[in-house]
Amino acid sequence: MEILQKTIEQIRKEFGLAGGILVAVKEGKVLLKECFGMADAEQNRAVDNKTIFQIASCSKAFTTMIAGQLCDEGKMTWDTPVKQLMPEFRMMDKYAEEHVTPRDMACHRTGLCRHDVMRTFVREDRADLVRRIAYFPPAFGFREKYSYQNQMYVALGYLCERLTNKTWEQLLKERIGEPLGMDMYFRGIDSIEDKNAAMPYSQKDGKIYRVDEVVGKASNPCGGLYTNLDSLERWIRMLANGGELDGKRLISEKGFAELIKPNICIPGRSAHPQELQKSYALAWITAVYKGHPIAFHSGSTNGFNSMVGFFPEENAAFALSVNTVDTPAYNCLKYLLCDLILDDVDKDYSFLIEAYKRSVNLGPDYTEEETKTIPLTKTEAEKFLGQYYNPGYGMMEFVYQDGQLRQHYGLMDQEFHYLGEGKFVGFEVMDTRTYRANFTEDGNLWMRFSTDANCPIFFEKAK
Repeated sequence: MEILQKTIEQIRKEFGLAGGILVAVKEGKVLLKECFGMADAEQNRAVDNKTIFQIASCSKAFTTMIAGQLCDEGKMTWDTPVKQLMPEFRMMDKYAEEHVTPRDMACHRTGLCRHDVMRTFVREDRADLVRRIAYFPPAFGFREKYSYQNQMYVALGYLCERLTNKTWEQLLKERIGEPLGMDMYFRGIDSIEDKNAAMPYSQKDGKIYRVDEVVGKASNPCGGLYTNLDSLERWIRMLANGGELDGKRLISEKGFAELIKPNICIPGRSAHPQELQKSYALAWITAVYKGHPIAFHSGSTNGFNSMVGFFPEENAAFALSVNTVDTPAYNCLKYLLCDLILDDVDKDYSFLIEAYKRSVNLGPDYTEEETKTIPLTKTEAEKFLGQYYNPGYGMMEFVYQDGQLRQHYGLMDQEFHYLGEGKFVGFEVMDTRTYRANFTEDGNLWMRFSTDANCPIFFEKAK
């Protein structure tokens, strides 16, 4: 397909792009199914139909599919308070703790902001990760607004485990993978190094470079599934057909409809000017694209961007994944596939590349004051050094190295720049996150992360 090759080359020229997979189906027929580029650029190994890709947050729809099945079976409802199903569940906001439902968890309206940084401290115990939610301060009122949140999907996956006495990974394989004939692999459980797998890459100035794979199985229900092009085709055929494939129904028609019923408005504009009215359903963003209802979800993690979506009224769906981050590939290719389905393909998609360059800031969001850093001597640094504790995040350590304060936390080794008066600022390139540290006069610490709204986290200095 000429426009596809043209678009891939436009993206590759400006941003670098190792490889990818994409597929579109309509009324039971494949409109397009392609692999391109390198799964492993160092080994010159090409992508093929069986190359496994990390689909990141596109995994969330598998979690809600399982939960929807459990609703069909009467084991839960979307609107039962979680506390009734899992009595030990705790939140800092006590009203939210008593009233939060699986629906609230799955549509990001619990009042919590991302708190993703704490997941860089790799934990293998899912129950422990859910327990720590009790110590996350709310950024907003309960059900006040949409605020994307990963740990609540971990909690939803864990709830499904509690109701079935099976792990999330077992549930996916038995209830989705086997009926659909999908290959499934899981972060922190299956190694990608010894498989036909896409390696993760990032890019800078159009040059790709290898990055570390995300690890840690505890958070898999929010984004830990690996699969391949043939398997994604099976998944989207089922979605296009309203929950059924080859005579096997995964979820009732009523249950499937619930998955794509809008629950809360998503503010802001889409990348494409003809995609309007965005809301969040249950692991699906719903919108209207060129007059057609659409449900879709993206996924982003170290080295991978993915996108899965379907048109409920067209019996049509699409999926894609690329193994290079910080590129507009997954938006450009998403809309190309949508237009292919709607028989309205543009001659050029570079306007989406230009929109990406205008809207995406891959640098620090420092204020003018925070650009005026000053030198830090070892003597001045002494009072900031040591370990700091938060019951949700665990232990964080600060050391002095090469004239700078450095934060050690899980997989993080973050450099901080001194602003004076106990204030520091740092920028993490891979996650494009700005960090702010404010050491108090009594020796404790407030940390704030740019992905977490205005929601500082308190750390007490360990004695």
